[in-house]
Amino acid sequence: MSVGTLVLGLVALSCSVLIVKRLTSDVPTVNLLRDHGVVAGTDTAPSTAPLAQASIGTATARTVDGKVVPLVPKGEPTIVMLSSRSCGWCKKALKDLGELSAGRPLPRLTLLTLEGAAEGVPMVAKEQVTGARLVGPVGSAEQVLLTFRYSGTPTFVSVDRNGRVVRTLPGYPVRPEMERWFAVMVGDAEVP
Repeated sequence: MSVGTLVLGLVALSCSVLIVKRLTSDVPTVNLLRDHGVVAGTDTAPSTAPLAQASIGTATARTVDGKVVPLVPKGEPTIVMLSSRSCGWCKKALKDLGELSAGRPLPRLTLLTLEGAAEGVPMVAKEQVTGARLVGPVGSAEQVLLTFRYSGTPTFVSVDRNGRVVRTLPGYPVRPEMERWFAVMVGDAEVP
């Protein structure tokens, strides 16, 4: 490798770092590990809990057919699962969800696959997970932002019917914890 090639590579890497810093500098960050709790006597997060957009980093997503839609449906509790096609724990989580659902659709699960919605199709098909909303980042800037914002996948984000984050769970939980989150995905509970 020549010195010129090495210098060019370092310049490209430096530019990439600067671009990522610029993309993420204006985005408010929230503690992803925080449990924002549920308001006593209700099934919603307190008004001080962050909105899904602030916590996840985007308000919109792209569907398999290319439409740009809200990431979180209005007026309905949702579990957003951030995933990646190369994530072994994402595959384990989807396998467990397929077993738990036993064919029941999961209408309150939004699978946000970092590489795009189409990459989620074979993942859910293999594990016979049905009824989930499959989405991906709207564009490459959002993909980079989400990739750098989350240190790993899967990450589960519970959003109440008001669009506020109730709880965030990075990584794959143990099966009993997954069952609590599954109850929201299938529509049997409002919050995990």
